[in-house]
Amino acid sequence: MASIQSSSQAVNEENGQSIEDDNNFVPVRKTYNTLGLSILCIGIASFVIQTELAQFVQTGIKFHKPYFILWVAHSCYMIILPLQFMFRLNPLQYLVEFLDVGVELFGTIKPTYYSVLTRNQAAEEVDHNNYSIDDTSITQILTSRYYRSVIIYILKISLLFACGICISGYIWYIAVNLTTMAKLTAIYNTSCFWAYVFSIILLSESIKVEKIIATFLSITGVVIMTFFGKENNDNGHFNNNTIVIVLGDLLACFGALMYGLYQVLYKKLGSPPTPSFLFANTITGLIGVHTFLFLWIPIPLLHFTGIELFELPDSGTFGFILLIAIAGVFFNASFMLVIALTSPLFAAIGIMLTIPIVAWVDLIVINTPITVSTVIGSFCILLAFVLLSWASIRDEIRKLYFS
Repeated sequence: MASIQSSSQAVNEENGQSIEDDNNFVPVRKTYNTLGLSILCIGIASFVIQTELAQFVQTGIKFHKPYFILWVAHSCYMIILPLQFMFRLNPLQYLVEFLDVGVELFGTIKPTYYSVLTRNQAAEEVDHNNYSIDDTSITQILTSRYYRSVIIYILKISLLFACGICISGYIWYIAVNLTTMAKLTAIYNTSCFWAYVFSIILLSESIKVEKIIATFLSITGVVIMTFFGKENNDNGHFNNNTIVIVLGDLLACFGALMYGLYQVLYKKLGSPPTPSFLFANTITGLIGVHTFLFLWIPIPLLHFTGIELFELPDSGTFGFILLIAIAGVFFNASFMLVIALTSPLFAAIGIMLTIPIVAWVDLIVINTPITVSTVIGSFCILLAFVLLSWASIRDEIRKLYFS
């Protein structure tokens, strides 16, 4: 069995070469885009199931405990960790492979520390000349000087991602009672705009007409679907006070901004140069662990302040919540993989396809009529996604023939 150091050295050697300098870069990127599109389909299906179940729990069963549902659903992300072992019979090898990808990521995020890692690796090679996976414990790997900084970094970013996705998700639930569902849907789906803005700022993504048009088309489609033909039958429980509605709109804007920022931060801080299913899924699992261990704290605070009184669901309701959680696991894992394989903008606009799909599913499941605005809005979102996909393929072809 190869030693931990030799496995790490292989990663280090890969870091010395840019993927873009490799002759196979474009075919590999094409594979990533195709794979990302396939995984996006899984994410869309999971989101539709999750949405329908969540709607049933809160409106059909009348269990209005949004943060509790959110906490349970996000905590269940941790089930991805044991699922990884179904395909990795040797847990030590799994851990080393995961940390080696982490080293690759850490080397791109903090290159100034990379020489320190190399020195630690050399020191450990002297201390453990025959140090192999077969005679190594998990404790030795986790306490290794070579991996110490990487482990700390991974734990930090997974906690950051757990807080980010929790905040953006809960803001949506708060805004539901402050503004109309039409406005909330339209505003929240401007997250694709913020994803593009933050991609330009943080990822140095180029400003292109096709991407701007695609972003505009997708938002236009959502506005058409939500504001035309829905205003007369929107939820009537929200407060009609103008100040409250403005507050709800501003809160929704902040939620959309946070979600767009979360997507870009994941791409910048949590996506290694070479996309890895193992790494992305493990990060998703760690988000669940952090949520379970730390993000229960707001539950008693919400209870004592009267914002959300704590109440355990009955067995039937809890079963539906678990189904929501399982669908959420598939959605979030798929979404993070799509971001890693493609871009935050592609993922954000791709997920917006769930809006028309949910509308058509509602037609089949609960006989909700399809309006002209739904058809036009769906077409705008689909056109935006096709335009963005075409622009991505065209860019890869240009790199192939003109690089």
